[in-house]
Amino acid sequence: MLKYLTPLLLAALLSGCASLSRLQPEVQLADIQPTAKATLFEQEFEVTLRISNPNQQPLSAQGLRFNVSLDGDNFARGASNQPFSIPPLGNDTVKVLLHTSLSGWLKQLGKLASNHTALRYEIDGTVFGVGGLGDMPFRSKGDWQLPGQ
Repeated sequence: MLKYLTPLLLAALLSGCASLSRLQPEVQLADIQPTAKATLFEQEFEVTLRISNPNQQPLSAQGLRFNVSLDGDNFARGASNQPFSIPPLGNDTVKVLLHTSLSGWLKQLGKLASNHTALRYEIDGTVFGVGGLGDMPFRSKGDWQLPGQ
């Protein structure tokens, strides 16, 4: 009896562990709007991120933190401690404040003056407190086309 029960218990345990693994969320830049808070050295934007959940379980998180690079240069950082939930195999948008520096803007303006019509962006960050399983990293890349180009 024990020789039949042991493989069954092992199979049940392994299938339970497989259901705990989750795919990384997919995060894309959906919109960016300036806020009224801007100084000579730092600017603030409200960024809308579209978060897609490729898993068959809801993605409930306690917040996120991320960095944005433009054409390979560090450009801005953002964070939110607002909880959010994305339905299984669904997506939703999350608004986050993003902070940039004057030096980052000047570097990008120089690139745009060199006839660039699009900027390559990369978002690299972490979603915190995912469903009691801990933190989950994410990374995405894309091209931001300049308006009127």
